[in-house]
Amino acid sequence: MRARLAFLMTMLLFSTTMFSGCIGLVASRELMEQYRGVPEREEVVNPYVFSHKFDSSNPEDIIFNPSPHNIDIDSEVKEMRVFFRVQMPYSEVAGVDTGNITSTVRYVHAILWEPGANKNTDTPFWEENATTDRYPPMKRFYPPFEEGVWELEVKAQGYGVDLAGAVSFHDEFEVSLSVYRPCIMFPEDIDIQDTDEEASAKCVPV
Repeated sequence: MRARLAFLMTMLLFSTTMFSGCIGLVASRELMEQYRGVPEREEVVNPYVFSHKFDSSNPEDIIFNPSPHNIDIDSEVKEMRVFFRVQMPYSEVAGVDTGNITSTVRYVHAILWEPGANKNTDTPFWEENATTDRYPPMKRFYPPFEEGVWELEVKAQGYGVDLAGAVSFHDEFEVSLSVYRPCIMFPEDIDIQDTDEEASAKCVPV
């Protein structure tokens, strides 16, 4: 008797599901949307960073020339921010700027190129060159941007010296480009422990 009752209930549920058609799909969709909660407008940030501290005076260690960062820029990008900081101790001695004297051996040169730029003849989108301490205000750029693959490159040369009881200094710098895109995040997807890459993967473009 119990087995027959269970069988009849199962068939009834199955028939209800089959004949409900679109009505069942709509109800299911509405239930899922309610479960997801109210979406929040967020910003996802993709940083591209060069950071280096020179710790030697050996000829093979004083040059920093990494591969460029390739950056995909599309119509969704709403802002780009460029940060540039250079610290070169003793770039001023007794009130005298030594940058002109040491500029060929201590420098940081950063360039941001637009897609398809001719590096021999075109003007960079952004460029900074420092031969002494330098910490200019952050640069902020807004659309329209040329869509495609941009390049952020850095070439630098510096020294790190530690002479006990005499001279001790380390040249260092940081160059970064942050790309901002708006997106929609659902409450159940938000996790404050997410990395930028994980947050970006969960973000739905606006």
